[in-house]
Amino acid sequence: MRKRYKPDYKFLITAYFFVLVTVGFFVYGVFWFINVPVDKKAEKYRIEKIKRETGFDESAYGFLPLINEHREGCITCHSEVGGIENSHSPEKIGCYSCHLGNRLTNNKSEAHKNLILIPGNSSNASVTCGYIGCHPQMISRMQNNIMNTMNGVVSVDKWVFGEASSPTFKLPIDSIKFSPAETHLRNLCASCHLSNEKTELGPIVELSRGGGCLACHLNYSKEAEIELQNYLNQSSKKPNAQSYNFTVHPRINLNITNQHCFGCHSRSGRISLSYDGWHETLYKPEDVNGMVGFRILDDGRVVTKVKADIHSEKGLVCIDCHTSYELMGDGTYTLHKEEQMKVQCIDCHLISIPKTQKVNDFDFESKKIARLEGLSDNKKNYLTVTKNDFPLVNGFYENGKAFLIQKSSGQISEIKSPLSVCIEGKAHINLSCNTCHNSWSPQCIGCHTEFDKDGTMFDLLSNNESKGEWHEYSKDLLAEPAVLGVREINENGNRKNIVEEFIPGMILTINKDRTQTEKKSFKRLYAPGFSHTIRRESRSCESCHNNSLALGYGRGRLEYKISGNTGRWLFTPKYSLIKNDGLPEDAWIGFLKERSYNSTTRDNTRPFSLEEQKKILTVGSCLTCHKSNSLIMKTAILDFNKIISSRSIKCILQF
Repeated sequence: MRKRYKPDYKFLITAYFFVLVTVGFFVYGVFWFINVPVDKKAEKYRIEKIKRETGFDESAYGFLPLINEHREGCITCHSEVGGIENSHSPEKIGCYSCHLGNRLTNNKSEAHKNLILIPGNSSNASVTCGYIGCHPQMISRMQNNIMNTMNGVVSVDKWVFGEASSPTFKLPIDSIKFSPAETHLRNLCASCHLSNEKTELGPIVELSRGGGCLACHLNYSKEAEIELQNYLNQSSKKPNAQSYNFTVHPRINLNITNQHCFGCHSRSGRISLSYDGWHETLYKPEDVNGMVGFRILDDGRVVTKVKADIHSEKGLVCIDCHTSYELMGDGTYTLHKEEQMKVQCIDCHLISIPKTQKVNDFDFESKKIARLEGLSDNKKNYLTVTKNDFPLVNGFYENGKAFLIQKSSGQISEIKSPLSVCIEGKAHINLSCNTCHNSWSPQCIGCHTEFDKDGTMFDLLSNNESKGEWHEYSKDLLAEPAVLGVREINENGNRKNIVEEFIPGMILTINKDRTQTEKKSFKRLYAPGFSHTIRRESRSCESCHNNSLALGYGRGRLEYKISGNTGRWLFTPKYSLIKNDGLPEDAWIGFLKERSYNSTTRDNTRPFSLEEQKKILTVGSCLTCHKSNSLIMKTAILDFNKIISSRSIKCILQF
């Protein structure tokens, strides 16, 4: 007989209890959902979310305006501030997002505690521009940016001073100490990096250096400049008065003008000057007052008008060519400037059918820039940078032609492809575009650098005065076609020699000993450059093959003499020989001599080898009789060896 089941009343009572409680909570939740206003529910969720993310409990601050999902009292006083673009307007992001302080009060003194007057400096960028929801991805990129680390400047300087075994190693500017090379950098170079703090209100001008994000993105309208001047005038008259009530805010946007680049890039390689056709001189301002063709810079340097870059003449600004991934870097720590540069001439001046992208295929940053610049057109096929596959947001390909949209004006121009002489045949296959098309380069001769232990210098890193001072002197500043040399690169596993332009990086004596007991050291170093003086017309064949300066011998008379059946090259230098190494003051190498060790500021660059010099001069021998535009020389560009093998017995060659 089956045993009768006896229910577990204790279990059933417990189960029924939990079911009733669950149903009760469900009914209560439905009732609450139906009857409690949606706004109140959203506010409760927002308060909990803000508390989790920031630690601030905003539940008691419902009386403050809601800006960018935060309660913020700043806007109650600064509601009339205008002038700034919509994306950064107080209505969109408030004041706190950039300036911090205390946003949960209407009390002025409390609100302005820990206020950041000038946001965007490297010291505060992570909590201002780089805050979550704004531009956090830019912080590491700016920190590793060569314009922030100045790594190449530091490593080369220490190598030149004998404090390093190579010009290529990792050492950012903010890590240097007080060795002779490092004090030299602190005294003369260190202001030109993004981490240099912007400490004064005002627009970016010729004398501006650093400033983090503001170095490129700060723009003052005329109205903002007027209001700033009114504020400064009031502050000077009433220094203890209540703070000025600003109503016009400067803009933070993508309108990056050449003026933003000028402060740093008008020094060293002088590319900001060269691009617009200005060359630095040794004149003093009083020497040229009222004279046509000269300009006095804000730092007192005098420049004279030469020939501008063709892109400058056509209205292109720096950012028409240089993309955000060049200017801000891609996050990779680079040792020299050329490693961060990605855009090449052939990305626009096409030599083949290009790879293109639609706007929808852009990476997030490029897509956003294209939208903000008004360049977002998904019907267009945008050009792509060969080195990194990122788009050129202002270059597109249409009906077999390339076009450029100028960012400053919106003007559209067709971009011409190189002439056949640039890309056909073997003769010029290893020449960079700037080798032929840069019309001149700034060059200096007879430099001397010495340390005055009794002087006083301004330390550009610590921003205070310190003992000792470095002085630099130059004998001549010249604007002439560049010297040529070789950069050795690895291309798909194969070594390739590219002919590039070089300028005298350091032909100088250095007196680095602070006790005046050590002998002066001498350096003869050339640096690879890109002078930004591109012209449509190129250098002539003779300006390379029959030019002593181009070959590295220095200025002077280079002649090919024929006596009977013998030809011979002769060189008479213009400048006197330096006793330190027996070369002319402006030379890189000796006439038909070689230099390999310690001759350039890079590990992978060098002057021409003896064999390369002979090849260049052999063409020069031909050019003494045959004009560069003659049929035989035009044919020689395609296959020079074939021309030489079939030459007349009248052709007398030395090599």
